[in-house]
Amino acid sequence: MSNSVSVRSLWGKSLATLLVLAAVLLVGVQLLQQLPAWRMDLTEEGIYTLSEGTEDIVSQVEEPIELSFYFSASLAAEVPQFRDYARRIEDLLREYEALNPTKVSVTVVDPEPFSEAEDQAVELGLQGAPLSLGGDSLYMGLAGRSGKDSEAREEVIAFFSPDREQFLEYDISQLIYRLKQTQSPVLGLLSSQSMLGGFDFATRQPSGPWAVVEQLQQIVDVRNLPGTLTAVDKDVDVLMVVHPQALPDSALYAIDQYVLAGGKTLVFVDPHFEGMGQGGLNGSNLQRLFDSWGVSFSAEEVVGDSQWGLRLAASEGAPALPHVGIFGLREEAFNRDSVITGELETVNLASAGYFTQAEAATTNLEPLLQSSDQSMPLAVDDIVGITNHGDLLLDFAATGERYILAANITGAAESAFEARPEMEEGTEEAEQEVEQETEETVLEPHRSESVDAGIQVMLVGDVDMLTDRLWVQVSNFFGQRVAMPWANNGDLVLNAVEVLSGSNSLIAIRSRGQYTRPFTLVNELRNEAAGAFKAQEQRLLEQLENLEASIQAFNSPENGGQLLELNESQQAEVKRFEEERLKVRKELRQVQHQLNQSIESLELRLKLINMLLIPTLLLVAMIGLFVYRRRYH
Repeated sequence: MSNSVSVRSLWGKSLATLLVLAAVLLVGVQLLQQLPAWRMDLTEEGIYTLSEGTEDIVSQVEEPIELSFYFSASLAAEVPQFRDYARRIEDLLREYEALNPTKVSVTVVDPEPFSEAEDQAVELGLQGAPLSLGGDSLYMGLAGRSGKDSEAREEVIAFFSPDREQFLEYDISQLIYRLKQTQSPVLGLLSSQSMLGGFDFATRQPSGPWAVVEQLQQIVDVRNLPGTLTAVDKDVDVLMVVHPQALPDSALYAIDQYVLAGGKTLVFVDPHFEGMGQGGLNGSNLQRLFDSWGVSFSAEEVVGDSQWGLRLAASEGAPALPHVGIFGLREEAFNRDSVITGELETVNLASAGYFTQAEAATTNLEPLLQSSDQSMPLAVDDIVGITNHGDLLLDFAATGERYILAANITGAAESAFEARPEMEEGTEEAEQEVEQETEETVLEPHRSESVDAGIQVMLVGDVDMLTDRLWVQVSNFFGQRVAMPWANNGDLVLNAVEVLSGSNSLIAIRSRGQYTRPFTLVNELRNEAAGAFKAQEQRLLEQLENLEASIQAFNSPENGGQLLELNESQQAEVKRFEEERLKVRKELRQVQHQLNQSIESLELRLKLINMLLIPTLLLVAMIGLFVYRRRYH
């Protein structure tokens, strides 16, 4: 009797405990739902954590911005790669929305085939990727809109290419930054060349602007600056200095002060500018400013590169030989972590100079373009007026060093001037300064050092790369100039100007990690087995070729090329080959089987770790905690 009472009492207590636990769980869930959402990025490279630059851009949004992510989810089941990438894009867009939910809104749209949503995507300029010939197109692009209907601004990312995955955050942040702008950036062009067009003395006809300038005019307002300037206009977002020759101190001082004040600057210098058919020494340098920026540039040497030298014929009928002074940079030359050079394929340069960082430099030098290790410096005199570029190969001895042809300079710097230089009376510069004073334009006080953010300068050691002859074919089509690029020189300049014309926050955004994380060990196993497979396959192909050659030898011209009947020895040879072929095929199957076994074994271990190890560790920890509490409490 007492036992039954004890059992009922125990059941009653257990039931009461379960009810209390259920009530606590229910209340806890309700409380957790009231708490703000917590996010934790556990990826190795923090691919879901927005950078400080993005946070600054999004937090400063004043007008509402609508972001519409067009993704063909209904078609993505056929392409898992796009489906997974789209999920990452949407997750990242939600992070943008969470930074400023009152100003940034995100909508996901599925443009199903033949729907109004697909018509909207096409109208916005989004690009669809055809899944098959004549089939439906998959959309994965972003459309942004800001401002009122009459003054609305729109920007789009036509298609999120997985190949550009590491720049995903930059592309989205740049779109938002553009939507914030009410007018185009201003590019101040200071050049000794008539890049905006002029008179061609060779043809005695007016010449149009350089193709690179025409491309720049599509994204910025290009303003030509005189070489006698004493100050850079305050509304200039980017200063582009091209082939500066014999600039007066007033112009150098204007550049110096603009850079120290945080002005974004793009400088093209050249130890020998070959463009426009100019002969003789024709170099440019800004070494006085370079010294204050912690950089050296050799005006007496050009870089020769035998690995990437363009193959040119010295004369008609002569064999094409690599011209070590004119070379086309390829993949290894580009800084793939930079937005400026990350996706370039080829850039052509001619008689390019190189940069080095001074030992006591307070700035940081980030290489963007580099020569191959099959390079060496050449004297400018050896390049000028050369008639047979094959002669450059005779004494060419590569140093094994890679030379910096273009670079970003950032960090703290000091002025190259102790004070504002005085103008000589009667000069154009002095008259310009007097004119500024009469217009009640107060000259800025002398700045001796850079702003806290430091300087932002991009240097390129070649001017020829800007000329049409090295990267684009310009033709006249019914009165319109049509440019057909065959190298990425123009893309390099456009990328640089786009990055520099953005805010410091946009420039500071780092390239992201890759979302796709391959199994390194699995890939190694696949490559190892594939190598063995290829070796066996090659042996089989060689045996097939030998057999075919032997059989061809049995052909008799007297029989009109007909194959004679094989004798016993020949039949035995064919039989031996058939046996060998069966043996090799069996070996190939074994290699493939071993590959599959290795991969399956590895996958099984990974699954056991994920499914058993972690829960086991948690269970052990709980048991340890239980034993500890029973023993000491």
